[in-house]
Amino acid sequence: MTKLPTPERWVLQRMNEMELAEMIEEHIDYVDEEDRSVHLPMQFVRHYLQRHDDALPTVVAISMLPLVLADGGLLMPDGLDRTRGIIFEIPKGMREKMPRREDITDKNVKEAMRFLCEEWLCDVAADYKGKCTTIAAALTIIERSLLPDRPAFFVTAGRRGGGKTTLILMLIKSVTGTMPASSAWSTNEEERRKVLLSQFLLGVEYVLWDNIARGTQISCPHIERSCTAAYYADRKLGVSEMVSTAASAIHLFTGNNIGPRGDLASRSLHIRLDTDRPDPENRKFKHPDPLGWTDNNRAEIMAALYTILLGNPALKTTRDAPSRTRFKMWWRLIGSAVEHAAKLHAVGKPSEAYPGIDFQKIFLEHEELEDEDSTSLVDALSAMAAQWPKGFHSTDIAALINDSFSPLACTLREFLYPGVPPKNFAFAAKSVGKRLKAHVDEPVKDGERVLILKEFKPTTGPAKGSKGYCVEIKEGLGI
Repeated sequence: MTKLPTPERWVLQRMNEMELAEMIEEHIDYVDEEDRSVHLPMQFVRHYLQRHDDALPTVVAISMLPLVLADGGLLMPDGLDRTRGIIFEIPKGMREKMPRREDITDKNVKEAMRFLCEEWLCDVAADYKGKCTTIAAALTIIERSLLPDRPAFFVTAGRRGGGKTTLILMLIKSVTGTMPASSAWSTNEEERRKVLLSQFLLGVEYVLWDNIARGTQISCPHIERSCTAAYYADRKLGVSEMVSTAASAIHLFTGNNIGPRGDLASRSLHIRLDTDRPDPENRKFKHPDPLGWTDNNRAEIMAALYTILLGNPALKTTRDAPSRTRFKMWWRLIGSAVEHAAKLHAVGKPSEAYPGIDFQKIFLEHEELEDEDSTSLVDALSAMAAQWPKGFHSTDIAALINDSFSPLACTLREFLYPGVPPKNFAFAAKSVGKRLKAHVDEPVKDGERVLILKEFKPTTGPAKGSKGYCVEIKEGLGI
């Protein structure tokens, strides 16, 4: 058991004019004609604040941990890495605990995975997939500064007391060495945008969205954009100034039965906590104080995490090797590492409890289960394909949903006009066409097939030249 000292908390902070002038004068002594020290004129100080010629190094992140590069190298300089714009402030004790890549074998990786799953996460009420995702979340926070895009992570349960907060505390405490700071979830998009920009400007490791109402299905264009971009640009609060900052912070969401919706569904991984009793906080624990155990064994936890990273055979492949998820660098550095460690760990264990981990399938499974928009589109396209296998027009759908209460009409009406009472509204063909157009060429998975709404114009018959639609079905594309 090795307890690492609590590290200092570092954030990025932009200097004001007076602070910058003082820093400059620590290195340069400005004198007048009589050789007396004088202050640097403020117009020159402002020039330093506004320089865009790359003469001064740009800092985009602070890392208090070593980084594993895509070729397997371990990056841990002291101070600023000018090439990547990362300041390294790694505690001495952490450097001493780093495993050496040349010493790592499959046996070491298997033992590291066993330690993390069966010792560190032994009291977490998640299945093996959930524990592997927790490990992936920890590795993502470590490697965040190297990732051009990155997934978000949801920690959910069916009721309070399942251990969501404890797991988040364990996760963040193990990686950062400090207690987490959370951001309250706001239903106001503008408020979320302000929080997001301020957190990115500070260069924080994560953004923990807490206090989310039960059952909330989350969709936010600003969060979705930040997950798939290396940089995030927005207007600075209170001034007419656009600022750009690194978007490397990892989004963590926690709540009861919450989930992503829309584009966020395909950019998220989930850790589901399940218990079989109404008072899950009173179940038996191997570690009565899991947070204290995490703090006391942080050195061993970090060594195990880096063993999994450095023991990843994908690091030996070429840089253009195919990736199995939309987050290509994430999968090379993290996803493939966890898959490899899980495969070694599962040898000799029952497959029901230790299934193979495949993040490509996990992303797709969660997208199907959590994205209500995609689920509704699947139902609607399936119904359209069955009713009109040779194609249809918006007038066909308008006539059906206006005059019928059949299961087919109800399905299409609820998809096109959710929440609108059918008796209070006459659905026009032009309106139906506009809503259909929003889903043209949007493929969705339905079991082992893919459904795609297509536009076409008949070349013969009474509808010649008018815009029509058909549902294209591609069989055998399920993954």
